Amino acid sequence: MPGKTSTFTTVRKSFAEGRVPQNLFLICNDRVISDELLDSAFTGFVGRGESKSDSMPVFSADDLKIDSLMNECMGGGLFSSRKLVIIRNPKKLTKPKRLALTQYLSDPNPDVCMIFISDDDEQPEKTVLESKDNEEKFSKASRNLSSIAVEPLSEEEMISWIRERFGEFEIPDESVLHLLSLSNSSLAEILPEIEKLKTFCHFRKSVSVEDINLCNGISKDFSEADFLKAVFTRDVASAFGIYSKISLKKEIEVYLVFLLSQAFCAIKKLADPATGKLQGFQLQRELKLWGPVQGALLPMYVKASSRLDQKGLGRAFDLLYTADKKFKSSSAEKSVIMSNLIHGLCTI
Repeated sequence: MPGKTSTFTTVRKSFAEGRVPQNLFLICNDRVISDELLDSAFTGFVGRGESKSDSMPVFSADDLKIDSLMNECMGGGLFSSRKLVIIRNPKKLTKPKRLALTQYLSDPNPDVCMIFISDDDEQPEKTVLESKDNEEKFSKASRNLSSIAVEPLSEEEMISWIRERFGEFEIPDESVLHLLSLSNSSLAEILPEIEKLKTFCHFRKSVSVEDINLCNGISKDFSEADFLKAVFTRDVASAFGIYSKISLKKEIEVYLVFLLSQAFCAIKKLADPATGKLQGFQLQRELKLWGPVQGALLPMYVKASSRLDQKGLGRAFDLLYTADKKFKSSSAEKSVIMSNLIHGLCTI
């Protein structure tokens, strides 16, 4: 069975225009993206405006009952002649279930599109089908099951995806990249932040970096790059000076610990030979460095990675863990905890 790799943008456009394989093994490791692709497949195969509750049943292989699945595959929904049948986590399919699926897929209902969603790079023939006792039906089923692996979103696709979520709001690339950096590049984390920003900026219909900072409780004077540079260049005075400017903001200490933890995680990853082979956007994506401001931190991280050994990194993570725990549970003066953290990190 020939499989192919494609971008999210290409697959979504193809599905929305009706080019949906009748039976498909879709490899996609992001739930938000797979849900959007299913929406497009539903529009392209079943039709816009149709009822998903009627025409898009969703099963999990963990507790899948084959009789219920086959009943759904017998025909379309109550209000539509077509139906999209979804099966998640197909690696959990047992041999009897794979035999039943092989039987069905050898002669599938043309009015039903069956889509298997996997977050692992699996072989559909081994995950969904079973060849024992009937090679002919296995061969037919294999030919009737297409396979597509969706590539991780590129930087351009992420920017475009976020802009789509903002709709009529104006949001420049700088603001999008800043939002990405605060959300750890997780689309599931970004969605609620977008809704919060749309409410915050409702009357202006535009979103700036300052809006994002204010909405997240960060001072407009705060520069995360300046703070991180101060710590990694061991400039205690500058690091504490930046902290002092923003210390009145609620929970800012927890956020600073998050930033520092993210930085030290990037430094640890740089010691991995697999990460060392990456370049350009793929490297910045792996290290979660978004946009030119954060990208400019890469040389500093590389230098720190060559300077810090495993003992030093372990010490840094111990300091961060202790500080984070104290900020969240202790009644101690936060400025004292932050001062000790900054001094500790600057002397490693």
